[in-house]
Amino acid sequence: MKSEKKGERVRLALAVGILAAVVLISTGWLLQSSQTTTEAAVYGVSELYLKELTVHKASQFADTLRSQAQQLRVTIHALRESDLRDQKTMQDFIGQMEEENEFDFLALTDEEGTMYTKESSFSGVFDAEYPENSPREPVVSFGQDGNGDHLVLITIPIENRLLEGRRLMWATVGLDAMDVADKLSLSGTGGQSFCNIIMTDGSYVARTHHAHIEENSNLFAAVENSAHFAEETPLWLWREHVRTGQAGMVVYELGDVLHYTYYMPVAGTEWFITTTLHYDLISGNVDVIRTTLTRNGMIQLALILIVLFAFIGIYASMHKRNDNLRFEKIQAEESSRAKSVFLSNMSHDIRTPMNAIIGFTNLALKNVEDEKKTRDYLSKILASGNHLLALINDVLEMSRIESGKIHLEETECNLFKLFHDLSSIIQGQVQSRHLELSVDTAGVREEHVYCDKLRLDQILLNLLGNAVKFTPSGGKIYLSIDQAESEREGCGSYVIRVRDTGIGMTPEFASKVFQPFERERSSTVSGIQGTGLGMSITKSIVDKMGGTIDVVTAPGEGTEFIVRVNLRLQETQGEAEVLSEEGESCTFDFTGRRILLVEDNELNREIAMEVLAETGFEIEEARDGAEAVEMVRGSAPGYFDLVLMDIQMPVMDGYEATRVIRSLDDRDLAAVPIIAMTANAFEEDRQEALKTGMNGHLAKPLDTEKMFAILTEILGQAAGPKAGEN
Repeated sequence: MKSEKKGERVRLALAVGILAAVVLISTGWLLQSSQTTTEAAVYGVSELYLKELTVHKASQFADTLRSQAQQLRVTIHALRESDLRDQKTMQDFIGQMEEENEFDFLALTDEEGTMYTKESSFSGVFDAEYPENSPREPVVSFGQDGNGDHLVLITIPIENRLLEGRRLMWATVGLDAMDVADKLSLSGTGGQSFCNIIMTDGSYVARTHHAHIEENSNLFAAVENSAHFAEETPLWLWREHVRTGQAGMVVYELGDVLHYTYYMPVAGTEWFITTTLHYDLISGNVDVIRTTLTRNGMIQLALILIVLFAFIGIYASMHKRNDNLRFEKIQAEESSRAKSVFLSNMSHDIRTPMNAIIGFTNLALKNVEDEKKTRDYLSKILASGNHLLALINDVLEMSRIESGKIHLEETECNLFKLFHDLSSIIQGQVQSRHLELSVDTAGVREEHVYCDKLRLDQILLNLLGNAVKFTPSGGKIYLSIDQAESEREGCGSYVIRVRDTGIGMTPEFASKVFQPFERERSSTVSGIQGTGLGMSITKSIVDKMGGTIDVVTAPGEGTEFIVRVNLRLQETQGEAEVLSEEGESCTFDFTGRRILLVEDNELNREIAMEVLAETGFEIEEARDGAEAVEMVRGSAPGYFDLVLMDIQMPVMDGYEATRVIRSLDDRDLAAVPIIAMTANAFEEDRQEALKTGMNGHLAKPLDTEKMFAILTEILGQAAGPKAGEN
């Protein structure tokens, strides 16, 4: 025992001695080195200060460029909206924009290289053709105006604007180089500091006054003849850094004064900004720096013991952090595995309907004279196409959810009608699988609510669709809704249950059923096709609605999904509606009606024309928005009953074409009904179409029943020629 205590004392004494030696040696070394490190510290402080100052000035200059570029974009937008009939009206527009935006210089350039200012034009300014795929970022350059004044030029390409048969290609705004230099000047330094902007060869873009350098046009040439550079920062290194786009600092003696110059590239240009300070501005702080270094060194030494004890806490923290990193790595690997499995499954699931589409198309072509076979093949092609579209919609919906683009729009909704409609929609699938569907809404007291009906439909159709998929023939599906007591005033608390007697899920899969890309068994194994995204989409929508979704399941015992949501109540709750199904099918006859079909894709145009012609429409076609505008403008009021407008088209898109039509002087022509017919199929696309002035929105691939229903609603009647026609 005594020997152990003695050993501990020896170890403690040894540790204290080592620590004391470290402290003494460190103190002596710091005191000895403080003198030699002062100049290095001065250099470091100077570099840090100059860097911050240069960054500030560079940012100030870049902000000026961005501000001018933004004003130029606004000017270009105004240009698109302006009625430029000839060169004079364009030059008047340039003068107006120059005055309103306080531009030093403004010019437009056409495809032949002619530049137009408010007073004149200059031919041959650009001798190269404007590239088809021009960059959208502003181009910054250096030049002169007609008076020989130096300008910093910002140029942005112009799209879709003609003047007297020529395309306007560029818009250019210029900043007076003298004004730029004035903004870069460093006030309050008594002429002992200055700031310049130079090109890579040293030529000035903007120059501020410097007492030790005579007026000249090139900074490198001036200092090469007059300055003596420090060995560590020679002039050639400065030139090399500028050539390769690197920031740095040089020290040189000029006029018996030591200069510190920091240089760095200016964002968005090929230029450099340089900031220079005289050593006199810094030397007064050298003693303060030396004293501060010594004092801080002693304080740091005194903190060594505290740091040693802190190492234990740091070690524990790092250990915990490593555990977290391992957990995150496992999660990332699990997510990567799920996505890999998803991609593998999707490859199979997409190729399966594609194989059917291609295979049956080939068979239909070979047996085109056999009407029965051809009709059978076409029905199978249609079914495979609808399945492929459902797969694509799920993937796109998940992508929109992950990017935060999903939005809810509350509208008036009757829950009884919603559940009745759902039952009608899913009934066909239920009967084809020989299942039994039971719907119970007796637990609802207040059926008139506000909600996003489209999204609530999507939730319930996903749940019911899964129940149909995973319930064997002869099974049962139960859909019910109950109203619970709500703690939120003006809201109803609703509990929706979808239960089936199907195959159920294992506990392992049930715990991750709402994760994206998850399927318990691929379609290759189960024969049940899908993306594995339906439940993830469903949960994301429920979360967006502020609700919850839970699952109760076991293998072979079926599955029950429970959705709880709070929905705003309408102020008045009417009598329960009596819902009945109409057994009549809709027929459409638009004989004598004339429609303008605007579509750039020839195949899509051919399909739409065939479908429309079958119902009696007289059809005229346009291949882009500009052509459609001219056809409407040149027609008599009432000549076109309606315009079906594609959105993404060359020359002029559907949104722009609609805006132009709505702004026509003839108000009867401007009021022609316009319906978007586009592959932009999301809710925000529909809203954008309505905001632009369109009367409706149809998504591709076209649902003909929906299309004719919208046409019937807008045209006001389903059959017969226009009034006054035979």
